[in-house]
Order: sequence, then structure tokens, then C-alpha cells
Amino acid sequence: MASRVVKGGPALTEYLNAAKLAEPLYADVQKHVLDKAMKPSGRRQDVLHPSEMVKPDWCHLAAFHRLRLEAEPADRKKTTFTRENIFQEGHETHSKWQRWLAEMNRLAGDWHCSYCDSIFWNDETPTRCHSCSAPASCITYAEVPLNALPLRIGGKADGYSPHDNSLIEIKTLGLGSLRYERPEFLERYTVDTDEFGKLPDLTRLWRDFRRPLPSAVRQTQLYMYLGVHFEDLEVDRTVFFYDFKSTQETKSFTVTYDESFSEPIIDAAAAICDCVAADIAPHCNINGRAGCSSCMEFKEGTK
Repeated sequence: MASRVVKGGPALTEYLNAAKLAEPLYADVQKHVLDKAMKPSGRRQDVLHPSEMVKPDWCHLAAFHRLRLEAEPADRKKTTFTRENIFQEGHETHSKWQRWLAEMNRLAGDWHCSYCDSIFWNDETPTRCHSCSAPASCITYAEVPLNALPLRIGGKADGYSPHDNSLIEIKTLGLGSLRYERPEFLERYTVDTDEFGKLPDLTRLWRDFRRPLPSAVRQTQLYMYLGVHFEDLEVDRTVFFYDFKSTQETKSFTVTYDESFSEPIIDAAAAICDCVAADIAPHCNINGRAGCSSCMEFKEGTK
């Protein structure tokens, strides 16, 4: 059997460590997952992604390079088995909520037919493929396209409920997310124990978690802007469904549409597209002429 050559970097270290595990099947699973992660992601590189645009450290110069080259940065493959496992758990959570909403006929968007490989829009759960009339068993939800072609923005929301004038966002909450985005909140519920040192009080933490994480709010505001201005969707809010990883408890929040939030981001996207059209690179908006880690990755990758 031919072996796959894996390039260097963090992914290689994780891949080789998996081979040293005592249980062969467990090691094989880890190597399989990491091998898949080394393959092309299929993520479009010719568009600006809302998930990146709403980050405080979104680099306009890096976005320019990616649009111009239609390429990912040089070190895209920094990953671990744990990280891939987290991503997969998120996908499973999405599927669960989307399935429940589809069963209620409260889910509109693109649908994919596995029989003829077509994608079509439907305002409720389809019973047949629009192209080949394959049965519902061949059809899966493909989420909500949110594109602004003149600005080269492309993304997808987790769901859309026309009955509620609402986009749907499905999230999992873990301690890692809180540690990154709301460390002061996590610290507030961290207690000292005699046996295990500092541990989070999960019951109180979840009880007092009363709003979506800031990055999720920023992203969904941009999603709503795209839905209203470019996709002709009747949207005035986003409903969040949160699963708490530690206990499997759930919560829901509603965020109302505030158009003013997205206007500076839209202006920045327009400026980047103008730079690409003129083939004139903008300055790094994060660290000036010195550049930041995001745009430096492209420079290193094109040497």
C-alpha cells in the first residue's frame, strides 16, 4: 500500500505522534483525520469571508493577497486532532438543530440532492428534488448563501426561518471559547479546590451566560446586512441556539438587526476590491508598513 507523504510543521508532528499511540486503531483514526485535514479544504479563496471580516485583526492587505492570488496562506495546515474533533462536533450540532427545524417546516435555504448533485432553493422542507424528482431521503440541507458579488463577499448562515423573519445561528460553547473571547467571565466562575486546584463552576457559569459571544454577534450582523441588501431576504433578527459542551444544556438568544454595525466593514471590502482591480496593494491596517502575521504569511509563501 502506498504511503502518503505529509509535509512538515505542526500537522506533521501531530501525525507522527499518532503513530506512537499504544492502541493501533486509535492511532489509525487520528492519522486518518489528520490526513484528511492535509488535503485542499474546498473553501473558496476568491471571496472575502464574513467570519474573517468581523475579526478585530482582519488584515486588509492579507485579504488583498488572497483575492489576487486566490490562494490560502502558506501555513494553513496548523491543526491537531483535537482541533479537528472540535470542528466535527460543531458540524454534528449544526445537523441536529437543522434537522429539527426542517421537520417543523421552519427552515428555508439551499438544499442538496445527493442523487443528481443539484442545489436548489426552497422555502420549506422539500419532498422532492427540483431537478430530478428524487425523494426526500436524497436531500440534505445546504444552508443559506449570503453573497455580495460586487464586493466579492461570500458566506453562509446556518439557517433561515421566513416564518420568523430570522436567520439562524447554531453554536457550541466550550471553556476554550470563553477563555479566548471572554476570559474575565470565565475567571469570575473559577473556584479553588483542594484536590484539583482551580476549576470552573459549570452550573453557575452556564446559568449566568446570557448573551452570544462577541464574535458571533459581529458575524451575524454582517450576515443580516448581506441578506437584506444582496439576497432580498426578509430579516430583522437572528436567533442563536447554543449547546453547552460540558453538560449538553441549551439556550437561545435573539439579536436584532443593526445596519450601522456593518457599514464600515462593507466600506473596507469595497476599498480592497478597488485595490485588487487596480493591482495596488493597500497598507496593512493592523501594523502599518511592518505588516502583521496575517499578511506576512503571504509574503513568506510567495518567496
